[in-house]
Amino acid sequence: MDFIDQRGSGAVLAAVDQLAHEDHAQITISTAHKAKGREWANVRIADDFTPPKDGDQRGADGRPLLGSIDDTEARLAYVAVTRTRSRLDLGGLSSIQHHPDGNPAQGPC
Repeated sequence: MDFIDQRGSGAVLAAVDQLAHEDHAQITISTAHKAKGREWANVRIADDFTPPKDGDQRGADGRPLLGSIDDTEARLAYVAVTRTRSRLDLGGLSSIQHHPDGNPAQGPC
């Protein structure tokens, strides 16, 4: 059931009124689109990016290598991963570490 239908718009507005201003918040949740031009000490990428599909090639371990990445998704992922100053948790983008165009010598982030 839809949250607003279940709780009512008043409950949603009351919850929003209780939110801390970002300057005083311990956690900030943002979309990658809204994060452009911003930075945080730590960034964790959510799992809502569209992962690349398996390609036709296989790696040395026999697993399928990831295929091409949509240009729009790649640009948005770039914005997301460049928002951090200290620590990046790739989360939903961790599959990129297995992409054939990646640099395995760099190791995991």
